[in-house]
Parts: sequence; C-alpha cells; structure tokens
Amino acid sequence: MVFKFKIGFFTDVHGSEYSFKRSLNIAKARKVDFLIVSGGLMAKEILFVEDTGGKYFLNGKKVNLNNLNEEALRSGKYIVVDKKEVIEDIKSDKSKLEKVISEKVTEQMSRWVKIADEVFRLERIFWSAGHGDIPQLDSILKNFGGKLINENVINIEEIQIVSLGYGSPMGNSYREIPDSELYIKGKSLLKDADKERLIMNFHMPPLNTKLDNAKVGLRKSHVGSKAVLDLITEFQPLISLHGHVHESTSMDKIGETIALNPGSLYQLGDPSIVTFEVHKELKSFGSVSVSKYIIKNIEFVSTNPLDVV
Repeated sequence: MVFKFKIGFFTDVHGSEYSFKRSLNIAKARKVDFLIVSGGLMAKEILFVEDTGGKYFLNGKKVNLNNLNEEALRSGKYIVVDKKEVIEDIKSDKSKLEKVISEKVTEQMSRWVKIADEVFRLERIFWSAGHGDIPQLDSILKNFGGKLINENVINIEEIQIVSLGYGSPMGNSYREIPDSELYIKGKSLLKDADKERLIMNFHMPPLNTKLDNAKVGLRKSHVGSKAVLDLITEFQPLISLHGHVHESTSMDKIGETIALNPGSLYQLGDPSIVTFEVHKELKSFGSVSVSKYIIKNIEFVSTNPLDVV
C-alpha cells in the first residue's frame, strides 16, 4: 500500500509580487497539495518619490510613476510618494519610518493573501517569516487568515513540520540571534519530534554545504549556520528546507537527510520553487504492518510554460 502527497516550497521573494504570483502558479500547475511560503517575504528596499504637483522625482531624477510602480511589483520594492518635507520628516524619524514600513507590509500582505487564495487555496498554504521580516508580520498574516508555522510544530497528513525563521547576526535584520541561541531554540522545537516523519523548515541553510555558498566580495564563501547543520545531523529529518542564500539553489545530503534550497530570483520577478512528494509505503509481514516515509520526485522549477503573471 502506497500513500503520497506533494509539497511545494519557495522562499525569499522579498516583496516581488511577480515572483510570488508566478511561484503560486507553478505550484498550482504542478498539482501541489500543500505549499510552504517561507522567510524573506517583505521587500528589502523602500523608495521615496517626491511629488512636486503632478511631476515625480526619485533621487532628483524625474520618473514615470506608473512605470516605477510596475517595476517595484517586479523587483520587490515599496514606494512612498509625498511632498519633500514629509519625506525628509519620515527619513529623520525612526518611529515614523517603521510605521510606514509596517503600513506597506500590511497593504502588501492583504493583497498577497487574497492572491494566494485565488490562485491556490489559502487553507493549504503555510507561512513562515524569516529573519529579514518585521516582527509584526506574523500578526499581520494571521489577521488576514494566513496559517503561521514559524517557531512551531504542525502536522500535515501524518508528517510533522518544524519551522524556525531566525537567522545568524548580520547587523541589519529583524530576527537575528547568535548561532548558539538558534541551536537552543531549534532543539527545543525538535526535542519531541519523530524523525521518521519529520520535515525541518529552518530559514538558515546548514554550514559548509551546497546550500550556503554565497558571493562575498569577489569570492564565494559558506555563510550558513553550524547550529542548523548540527540539528540536522542530530535529528536526521526526512528532508530539510532552507533559504537565505539566494544564489545557492541546490540539493545536498547530510547523513540520510535531503537538504534543499530553492534559491531566489526575486529581483528579476522570476519564480524559484521546489516540489517533492512524500510517500508512505506500508509493508505487511504476516499480521504486522510497518510503514516508512520516503521523499521522491524532487523538482526545482524556475520557469514554466503555464507560469502566468
């Protein structure tokens, strides 16, 4: 007897509505049963456009506002249009800037939850914020009906998913903690997990693997987390899902665990999603039945003929 279902996973869309919608469309076209949308949801950049009475300027250069808005949807940026004095006031006041960012994130997530429900099915989508996402993002998504799984253990079709969005310190992100603390938080979540049916969804990739090779200056370096590597080695989940390092689209093995990073092409507005099947194989030995979960048919998808913006 064989039982199976398909999971889709994408991460680090960073405010790109094109990338988000196209990844959803691929999940639908690939007939995914459940979808995990992981960390790096909000945009990394905010553009302040000066309104001079019908003419618009960005950094002193005249711009077409319609074109700029369209490009922002593609590459993932928030746009604030206002008078020069208002913009300068926002920039000079941290609390006002944070309020504007929160409003922009709320506006976008309201739209994204509706899109997710229309393209896919909201009740089959699970959201997990990452270390670049504002702390309010969790409550924002919950208020719009999103199922949050960050810092939690959930069950999907007999499978356990353990999620953690914290990242190693970078000095400019909202949810960064020392690697030692990341290990403690992760172990606390995993301590009662059943590794025979476990999926780890930790935003940081494991250190010194194919998943964490980032370009730093003119060289490539491993920038992942030793804590995450140690936790995978210790708990040996069926599969572990990661992001953060956009250019490291890859699969690796850590012991018996398959580790995946779908990467990110958000700046181009392109999708980057990985799908896989969870099979439950039941074998009978006389009156005794033994079940085993297996990961099969892993597929990385960046483009697709059915991928429609």
